[in-house]
Amino acid sequence: MIPESMMRHGRATIDASLAPLRDLLNRRQIPIISWQDSQIEFLLAVLSAMDSDKDPKAARVGEREARIATPLLNRLTGGFNHGVGRSGQLSAPQPKATGASIMQEIVDSVALDAIRKLGLPNVRDGIVVPLPTGMSIGLILGGMRRELGIQTVLYPRIDHRSPSRGISLAGLREVSVRTVLDGDAVRMDMEDLSDKMADCKNCVLLGTTTFFPPREADPVKEMARMASDHDIPFIINNAYGVQSAEVMALVRSAIDAGRVDAIVQSSDKNFLTPVGGAVIVSPNEEVIKQTSETYAGRASASPVVQLLVALLALGIERYEALRSQQLDNRKVLESRLREIAEEVGQRVLEVRNPVSVAMTLENLDATEVGSRLYNNRVTGPRSVEKGGFGSCIDGYPHSYIVMNAAIGSSRSDIDKATTKLYKEVRV
Repeated sequence: MIPESMMRHGRATIDASLAPLRDLLNRRQIPIISWQDSQIEFLLAVLSAMDSDKDPKAARVGEREARIATPLLNRLTGGFNHGVGRSGQLSAPQPKATGASIMQEIVDSVALDAIRKLGLPNVRDGIVVPLPTGMSIGLILGGMRRELGIQTVLYPRIDHRSPSRGISLAGLREVSVRTVLDGDAVRMDMEDLSDKMADCKNCVLLGTTTFFPPREADPVKEMARMASDHDIPFIINNAYGVQSAEVMALVRSAIDAGRVDAIVQSSDKNFLTPVGGAVIVSPNEEVIKQTSETYAGRASASPVVQLLVALLALGIERYEALRSQQLDNRKVLESRLREIAEEVGQRVLEVRNPVSVAMTLENLDATEVGSRLYNNRVTGPRSVEKGGFGSCIDGYPHSYIVMNAAIGSSRSDIDKATTKLYKEVRV
């Protein structure tokens, strides 16, 4: 119907558009260059069309057949209405969901490749789970309780409820490790950890790399050595550490130095997805297998497909650019808070943190400052009264406010937030 030269050009255009899809299916690695939305939508449409709920000739008489109330739900799930996994094994192929099973395999491989390229080349296996960080920790601990007989979790104090809820959900006992004050910084008490590890039986150690000032990262390298010496499992909560090359180097050194069983990172905090997913990686393939086999029931595909979309849309080049922007924004945030602090008689806390900065609020009502900022449409800062929950130690001597320059934040966000903070703290 049309000249052959035009057909050749048309085929070349289609081939160029489909080349990244072929590359993904063959290599299952995060792309260097970000994909276009049209390419991502095409991939999801092809994969989801393989699930049984798309078969126009199927006779569906089961109690769970991916029946949906409106096409809007199909769009919201990316077409993966059957979910992923099978009852009792998250990574198992699902007979009614061929496309979703392929999608899970792809995102597991792509996410693992991304984690390796972004700082942890020494992990061997990984899985994407449709659970937030605290629940993911609970999933890992549940597997260790079943397979290893773990009863107790040694957990250096972090004033954050989610991991503790995960420990409780797994039916384990939490033993808190003390923290100590070093200048402005709150750090784990290594002597207390050593004493508790010596006395603990059937234990697992849970460490933290990323939290808010004044708490600094746990010394996970030394903890990994101790875990190896005492032959106990070690889990690292690396909640938003992927965005920081500094934090990833810390985790990498821990894996090289001793025993690390699992590392958990949030999908939304690191890869700009909606809340609800996490990436679990490990130097030990058996840990990933036992974690997968701990999931109760079939799982929602939504957080899984959302991470796949994000990874393809970001690519390594764009993610590295966002990392670089995060570093620049962190410097700007600290500089701006130092200027404000000097002008209003406060000071920036001297705490090592690659994402967050804290400024004192001496002789001010920290709760009130935080409330007024929220009402003035500044979201995300943490205001803590002197000695209050959040300091990760009893009797912390300062009231303070924490602001973050996390990945995806803009210079405009920082400028507007600090300007509004200045208005609130002027005497």
